[in-house]
Amino acid sequence: MASDWRDKKLYPLLGILLLSIFLYFNLGSNPITFPILWQSHMGFVSANSTHFIIVNPRAPLENQSTFYINGWNSYWLMQESVWAGPSRSRVSKMLKKGAEMGLTVCRTWAFNDGVGPNALQISPGVFNERVFRGLDYVIVEARKRGIRLILSLVNNLSNFGGKAQYVRWAQEAGHNVSSSTDSFFSHPMIKDYYKAYVKAILSRKNSLSGVKYADEPAIFAWELMNEPRCSSSSSAPILQDAP
Repeated sequence: MASDWRDKKLYPLLGILLLSIFLYFNLGSNPITFPILWQSHMGFVSANSTHFIIVNPRAPLENQSTFYINGWNSYWLMQESVWAGPSRSRVSKMLKKGAEMGLTVCRTWAFNDGVGPNALQISPGVFNERVFRGLDYVIVEARKRGIRLILSLVNNLSNFGGKAQYVRWAQEAGHNVSSSTDSFFSHPMIKDYYKAYVKAILSRKNSLSGVKYADEPAIFAWELMNEPRCSSSSSAPILQDAP
């Protein structure tokens, strides 16, 4: 009888303890993530003359579905997805609302270069896995809602690091770099930094879905830079010859 009484008291306490541990790690600084065992089918979008189409490899070209872009900009999705809990809930609600309104594409940042504790790229080629997992979450949630993403890869402005941060990194490494942020478009080392970053993004394997970013149909397009401008030269070749 005493043993039964102890068991009745012990099991609820153990349950509360386990739940507390789960919540601590899930809402704390080391969020637990679980792999996605199944994802809905989503075809890649391609171009056919003046139209976008959703590729169905089993159907002839004339029977491919036309894809219409109707979208919005939410630059903050990755930053809000770094921590599990209310912030991620906001991301899910945003993507769900977009889908309910009939929107098909969302443009968002896939960069934060050296700025604050939530920098994705801490230094050239060095990444914060916690922030990368936030971007993983954004991609999985977008696909879940039938939303495709345009991922922007660096900022022309200094917000979230931008091209100015790449110039600083090169200067700190001892390279002879002009103080002008336009060096981003021409200096060989800075161009190498950027190319390495793009390669790391494309080859990233999503920690939730197991799908490489390069093979993810929920990524509609890559934007090489947000609002690219070269103040020192108004000629198009400067930008066109950049990385």
